[in-house]
Amino acid sequence: MVIGMKKVRSFPQSLLRMNEVMMEAAAIKRSDKVLDAGCGVGGSSIFLASTVGCQVTGITLSERQVEQALANAKQKGAEKLTDFKVMDYCATDFPDASFDVVWGCESICYADDKHKFVLEAYRLLKPGGRLIIADGFVTVTEYNSRPVIRKWLAGWQVKSLESPSRFKNLLNLEGFVHVEYRDISKHVTHSSRRLLKYYFLGKLYLCGKRSAFPKDRQLCKGKYYSMLAPVLGLKMKFWQYGLFVCQKP
Repeated sequence: MVIGMKKVRSFPQSLLRMNEVMMEAAAIKRSDKVLDAGCGVGGSSIFLASTVGCQVTGITLSERQVEQALANAKQKGAEKLTDFKVMDYCATDFPDASFDVVWGCESICYADDKHKFVLEAYRLLKPGGRLIIADGFVTVTEYNSRPVIRKWLAGWQVKSLESPSRFKNLLNLEGFVHVEYRDISKHVTHSSRRLLKYYFLGKLYLCGKRSAFPKDRQLCKGKYYSMLAPVLGLKMKFWQYGLFVCQKP
C-alpha cells in the first residue's frame, strides 16, 4: 500500500486523503456493504458512497450527528446509498454477517472496551469481509498512564488507547486473519503542527483574557492543552497513528 501525502496542505485534504488510503487498503468495491462505525456527521460514509458507489450504513451514539449526517448526505446527493442510525458499534442490532466491510476512522479509540468492538465487528462481517481501522495507539499499554497522554485523552473524552501489539492480539484471538498494521505517524505530522499552532494562539488569547472570568479561563486552558498534549506525546513517541486491516476467514 502506498501512502502519499504530498498534495495534502489542509485539514479537509488530510481527511479526504485518509479516506482514500483506507478505501484502497480495504479494497472497497461497488458491490460492498460497509458499516461506518462511529460515523460522526457522515464524512467517510458520504465519501465512500460518492467515490465507489457502495452502500454505507453509518452509526453513532449521537442523535444530533445522525441528523446532520442525513442532511449532509442529501446535500451531496448520496442519500440513496447511505443510511445513518443511532447505535452503539459495540452492541448493534444488525443480523450476523450483514456487512462486507467494517470501517473505523478515528472512532474506535472511543470504545471503553475495544475487545467488545472486535467481537461485534467479527460477528457483523460476512466470510471474507474486511475490517479497516485508522486511529491512535499508545506505543506500549503502560504509556496510557503518562501525564501527557492522560491529559490528552481526558480532553478528548477517551478512556484509554490500545497498543498495536495488544490490539493485534485481540484480532488474532477472535479469528481475524491476514492482520496487517502500519505505523503512519509521519503522515500526520502536518495535522500535529496545526494543533500546535492553535495551542499557541489559544495561549495568547488566555494571556489577554480578563481575570474577571477565572472559570472560563480554566476551562479554555484545559481545552487548549488537549491540543498540545497529542503533539508532545507523538514527539516523545508515547503514541502513534496507525492503520489496521484484517479479514474474517
